[in-house]
Amino acid sequence: MMNAGKGAWLRFMLATVAVTGLAACNHKADSSGAKDGTTSQHAEGAIAWREGDVDDAFSEARESGKPVLLYWGARWCPPCNQLKSTLFKDPAFIEQTRAFVPVYLDGDSEGAQRWGEKFGISGYPTVIVLRPDGSEITRVSSGATVARIADVLRLAASRTTSIETLLATAASDPARLTPDDWSLLSGFDWQNDPRHFGATGGAATVLDRLAAAAPDGPLKRRFTLLALTVGAGSPNGKPVLPPARQAALTQTLPQVLASPDEVKANRQELSYSVPALVAALSAGPERAKLGSALIAALDRIHDDASLPIPDRLGTVAADIALAKDQTGHVPAAVLAKVRARSAWVDSAAKDAMVRQSAISNAADLLHEAGDDKGARTLLEGELKRSASPYYYMLSLAALAEETGDGKAAIDWARKAYETAEGPATRVQWAIAYSSTVLRQAPRDKAAVEASAQAVINELAKNPGSYYQRTRVKVSAWGQAVREWSRANDGGAVLANLAAKMAQVCKSQGEGQAQCNAWGKAAA
Repeated sequence: MMNAGKGAWLRFMLATVAVTGLAACNHKADSSGAKDGTTSQHAEGAIAWREGDVDDAFSEARESGKPVLLYWGARWCPPCNQLKSTLFKDPAFIEQTRAFVPVYLDGDSEGAQRWGEKFGISGYPTVIVLRPDGSEITRVSSGATVARIADVLRLAASRTTSIETLLATAASDPARLTPDDWSLLSGFDWQNDPRHFGATGGAATVLDRLAAAAPDGPLKRRFTLLALTVGAGSPNGKPVLPPARQAALTQTLPQVLASPDEVKANRQELSYSVPALVAALSAGPERAKLGSALIAALDRIHDDASLPIPDRLGTVAADIALAKDQTGHVPAAVLAKVRARSAWVDSAAKDAMVRQSAISNAADLLHEAGDDKGARTLLEGELKRSASPYYYMLSLAALAEETGDGKAAIDWARKAYETAEGPATRVQWAIAYSSTVLRQAPRDKAAVEASAQAVINELAKNPGSYYQRTRVKVSAWGQAVREWSRANDGGAVLANLAAKMAQVCKSQGEGQAQCNAWGKAAA
């Protein structure tokens, strides 16, 4: 649900603290379940989540024969809160979960990063269905409609074929796919699967084959859009479409836009990915016509009160992207539209989870439209309302950095780290703080060392946690520190940090060897 087309500022934020999706959250009992290691009873209108105890969930699955429904989430992350406020409250979905052993794995819970490594999870939220033996049946696209997710779970509840087998068939001989196979693949999370598709090119190849073999028009068009989305090269952040893919887009998109059901089913791609693809078309009347039709279709999505507020808000991202492509800036009419939509969200989003899933997106859209003051005002206002204000502080840091206020960027990043909650979250927010200092005050060696020490301190508090998101983020941060050292005569600082990291790595258990790579490379 957090897609790559959501703007330079948000992409900066995600690159700083997240992997594909979002960083981890504070580990507290969720209102929909029980405390760690216990099984909540089915309260009326609630899912009986097991929280944190994945081993126990699989033990129950082996005894009952039920598959495991694993939700990897985060307390603060916007799309996680959207799931909680919509799908996880849907009575039909809640009823379906009775056919599974549902387990909620919070990124800050003990052992969570290790489980993330095992299951090939990178971004929040991720929803995976697993057999009792731990093999994966499918991972569900959180951007899918409730009806599609319900259909996927219905099929997955009695599924015996692993996702590896299904993907292999899709890649080699899609003519052998059954109707149930097609339904599962249509709802599969193609853009959040590092285990099977570490590089998006592999997914695009399979999606091309599926588009060519799809048994009906809507499926063919969905797989075509997905193939275009994940397969478009993007040097300098802009997709490049060769002639064949341009032809596929100009043929497919009008047919999708002509069908309200297909627009709704593909609304995530249409809002965040397709505008850039339209902009990549050769200039001319056809591109302009497609852009206008896309905006008109998305305006109808915005007017659909049955859809979640964040989905309805996100439709205006297409207006911004297409306007910038045409003129290099956002005209007054589009800016007014963005401001109106943002004000609507601020007024309409009463529920705390809905606000957490929408306000940051509204601020991002304001920034992308050129209203930095409006974005800042919206974010600062949320600091007093949110249970996770550190998330918005990091957004304010990113905004300050992009608008050239390095001191404010560092101050906000430091405050975000200092107030962040949860062990994995604090590591990643410390990385965001240190990275901001590296960029904004590279000559201040004392500040660089102090902020880097914050990362090491947080790692020291979490022995045996050097897995998945923590490992990936610390590794990338270490590379940034080494680049800073080479450019700023920072050898002495780097050596000191490397020595301290070496001590921390001794407590990382099975992750020690990978942790040591940071120190060896730094030395």
